[in-house]
Amino acid sequence: MSLSNLSWKEISDPIYGHVYYNKEIEERVLGTLPVQRLRYILQLQTAHLVYPGAVHTRFQHSIGVMHLAGIMAEDVLRKLVRFVGPEALGGYSIDELVEAGRLAGLLHDIGHGPFGHTFEEAVLWRGGVEPEVANHERVGLLVYRHTLKDLVDSLGKRSGFSDLAGVVEELLGPEEPRAPVLRLVRRVIKDSYYPADVLDFLRRDSYYAGTGEYGSINYEKLVKNTYPNPRDVSELVLERGGLGEFKAYMTAKASMYHHVYYHSVARAFDRILYDILVLLDEELGLRSAVNAVARGEVRDFLLLTDAGLYDLMLRESVREGSRVGQLARALLVERKPSWKRVGREVVVTPFKRGWSTLKVLRLAYDKSIRERVRRELEEELAGAVGLAREDIWVDVVDITPLPRSVIYSLKGEPLIALGTCEVSGNRIVLDNPLDLVAEGLPLTVLVRGYVRREKYSMDYEPRFSAVVNDYLEELAGEIPESAVDLEAYQHMKITS
Repeated sequence: MSLSNLSWKEISDPIYGHVYYNKEIEERVLGTLPVQRLRYILQLQTAHLVYPGAVHTRFQHSIGVMHLAGIMAEDVLRKLVRFVGPEALGGYSIDELVEAGRLAGLLHDIGHGPFGHTFEEAVLWRGGVEPEVANHERVGLLVYRHTLKDLVDSLGKRSGFSDLAGVVEELLGPEEPRAPVLRLVRRVIKDSYYPADVLDFLRRDSYYAGTGEYGSINYEKLVKNTYPNPRDVSELVLERGGLGEFKAYMTAKASMYHHVYYHSVARAFDRILYDILVLLDEELGLRSAVNAVARGEVRDFLLLTDAGLYDLMLRESVREGSRVGQLARALLVERKPSWKRVGREVVVTPFKRGWSTLKVLRLAYDKSIRERVRRELEEELAGAVGLAREDIWVDVVDITPLPRSVIYSLKGEPLIALGTCEVSGNRIVLDNPLDLVAEGLPLTVLVRGYVRREKYSMDYEPRFSAVVNDYLEELAGEIPESAVDLEAYQHMKITS
């Protein structure tokens, strides 16, 4: 079956003008609960409390990823045939791989709970959930298997595709697909330096947040300058003509994380939301709904949405004597987080005195070191201004504009390099990999101090900044110059 033989409809989209979907397969998948539920989950959790326009949904984002994944997959697969040969397709047709990539892009977020990554932190990662549902990707794979796989299989076979449902499953799973060409398509969607998932959310989130100066990306130039690696067709390499846009992309992603996703006030709102979700988990059994997915019972999970919990929280906010209500009032009505940032944030980079790439990566990814920093800094800051430690909160966030899964291998060897190439005629000639740190990769850890709002004094401002900066200078000499084993954290893969 050729994609050109399918019939197509269009959706108006503020980012791409129009997004097209086919009636034979995609329209049927769009009209299912797992996909339509995404209309009621916000893409950016609490960012709308800081940026009022940021009320777009994961449904809009998923439509965009489907669109981009199709464009990118078709482009790179046709290059694969041209430069390597049709045998590199491993027996698959380009059209089936492109359609599978589009569906995987559409479905990549169906495992998100309400409030996205805060739900993962407050419900999935506090313990008590089955390993099969330990993150949104694993939940999404099971939701697909139990609600959509048979439908996709039937529609795919009716449309002339041999194993559309199986290919989609491999692209969605937490494990790498077996076939090199499927790994290539997966990298187009996620787990690569500039996948469709990230390209869409940067452009879309910056548009709705009103921060277009941060998310301006010429994705067409990146796509057209991307080629399959002829020595390993599961990998992507970038031709020299796209390097400038790639650097602009890295800067854009770092800027969005710094100023939107990790906005200091939004982080304080997320902390309130975390506390609310912990309480709601105890009252409503949110973990039970997630664990049920591991047994094939998905209904209760699919009924969990931002819209539903916002309605519950708003109702609680007008009740007296309710802890959830008190927190909900602070979040939704008063819009005053319990924590107020004090002093400037301290930025840790490989170029800061005493620090190196490996040390910054350890601070970013070694949970024990991050917890130590929080604990010791909270104690030092409390002592410096005469407050109790429980009145202080230290937030440590990393800004690494490349996915965790590609920055480090499981062996702990830094992989912060971009494969590059030159193209001439029918040849792809590999160039030396680009050292991204040397090229200015914004590998950064932000350390911020907060104090309970009612305890705040302007006199704390310079003292907080000085204590945090002095502490991190001393810490640099104590962190070992060695790689960190990320195997324990691979299940997280926080990239969207």
